[in-house]
Amino acid sequence: MLIAVWLSAQKETFVAVNDVSFTISTDRVEYGVQEHIAVKYQIVNVSNGALYVPRGFEATACLERGSPHIRGGFENDAGRHFYGGYGISCGGTPGAAPPTVTQRMGGAAVLLHPGGHPDGVLRLDPSMFRLPPGAYRIGAVLDGWKDTDFSDAERLELEKMGNPFIRGEAPASTPINLIGAVR
Repeated sequence: MLIAVWLSAQKETFVAVNDVSFTISTDRVEYGVQEHIAVKYQIVNVSNGALYVPRGFEATACLERGSPHIRGGFENDAGRHFYGGYGISCGGTPGAAPPTVTQRMGGAAVLLHPGGHPDGVLRLDPSMFRLPPGAYRIGAVLDGWKDTDFSDAERLELEKMGNPFIRGEAPASTPINLIGAVR
């Protein structure tokens, strides 16, 4: 008896966020309570294939619905979190057709080949929360897409882009100290 097995090499539209490494860093460990902090982030493709990752909020705000894909905030030594909100005003052309999902995702995502990495910066302001001096942890999250946020037709259209998109969350953190005055 001969049994034939047929396997489909179907590509996934979404892959787990563990196919990337997400890290953050700051230039120093001490900042004044009124000082803006530039938090550098890096997303590295640690998989064996190309995949799409989100661009920063400035590039994606008017292209997608929902919260930013890369966001950050503070946590104090008692475990209390301080994360700001977000908002944007997006103009449009009256009567123009909305962009297709391929057009939106083409602007909201960057294709990373294995080892590739886009670098970016989050800007955090501790004075926004009136944080007192002390030890804090800066926490940031890389948040991929949710396949349930797309219709069946949109998922089929995304498959035509040829590479998967990350889904899930990848956290990163780094300790800092806030001081009363900038030294």
